[in-house]
Amino acid sequence: MRTAALTAFFSLTPAFLSAQIEAVPSRLVEVEVERSRACVGTLNRISVLDGVLAPMVARGTRLRQIAEAVAFEDRSMVDPLDGADPTEVLVRDWFTTDAALAQRYVTTEDDGLLAERQAGRETIKGIVADALVAVQTQADSVLNANASLIQSAGPCDGAIFVRSVVQETCSGVGGPICDQAALPPGESTDFRFVEAGPSVWEIQENRPWTVPSPLQPTADGQLGGGRTIGYARVGNVAVSLSFSPLFRDREQTSPEELAGYQAVNDSLGLNIDHPALAVTPALGLRAALPEPLGTETRYVVHFGDANAPDVLWSGPAGSGQALEATIPLAAAHVARLRAGDPVMLTALGGTDGDQPEYSILVGNVNQGPAATVLLNYMATQMGEDLGRFLQPRG
Repeated sequence: MRTAALTAFFSLTPAFLSAQIEAVPSRLVEVEVERSRACVGTLNRISVLDGVLAPMVARGTRLRQIAEAVAFEDRSMVDPLDGADPTEVLVRDWFTTDAALAQRYVTTEDDGLLAERQAGRETIKGIVADALVAVQTQADSVLNANASLIQSAGPCDGAIFVRSVVQETCSGVGGPICDQAALPPGESTDFRFVEAGPSVWEIQENRPWTVPSPLQPTADGQLGGGRTIGYARVGNVAVSLSFSPLFRDREQTSPEELAGYQAVNDSLGLNIDHPALAVTPALGLRAALPEPLGTETRYVVHFGDANAPDVLWSGPAGSGQALEATIPLAAAHVARLRAGDPVMLTALGGTDGDQPEYSILVGNVNQGPAATVLLNYMATQMGEDLGRFLQPRG
């Protein structure tokens, strides 16, 4: 019985959906059994690491609260202050001294008292900031020492596990995943379990394409917005597609590529002219497929039936990394995206390397409207926004 995670693939034909669901990859059980087995030890070590980091996280949170209280000169935000903590003792003493100076200023209006208060405030702010840096340095040291463990936990994060394999691996071993795998099926847990390997493939999710927003600077100095994202998940394979403008340095773009981008933009009515950037619509791909789930040798992203695909991109299987690609789009493909034609990722293998093994479909809910909003923005406001946010180099 399929779960509620089989979110509706609205406006897709039953035959199209059935073909996707029933094609269980030939190596799926092998891959998922190994994932469940390996993740028991990995997640138990991550749990230990979380315990080591927890006091540092709590300390950092407390120091940020204290820094905010100092900025607002409001002791009530952090009372009671810990008399056994040297930093909090200094903060407590500062609040007491500062309150006395403020009261004296009300009486005398001596500007020297304002200067003394300002100097004291800057001193205590520096003390709290130094304490925060020390905590962050300590946490970074622990994280760096455990970098390989953290990296190995990637395939376990949010994964679906085979309960019987976890229970077998957990024999004589404790830890959160072991404790929860021992609970009766159907009981709420922090981990997701299925009772048999093939059932992993039955758990599916498809989200509507997101509503695009204008380009805008982010807190880390990058440029955010200007994209719509579609997401699908089948078993432990998550696939995301982002439709957005592609920005490339003109100096690093060949004349042939520039001409191709311009032809696409002209065809779509996109008047984008930036002195330093070449811009064209593109599709970004990310898929959690570091190893083949069947006998596939390559993947294709495409419109249409897997046996007669309109191919957008093709890449090899078995890279050991997640699939990632940026795909400049032809005008005809942009038109299909805007029309709501669903996009699929298909694994190809077999004796000739062209036999479809399984497909993952990114649903088309809100795809057409979101793509239209983004294209209209690219045709009108985006050029002005680029001029404001990305100044040409002098």
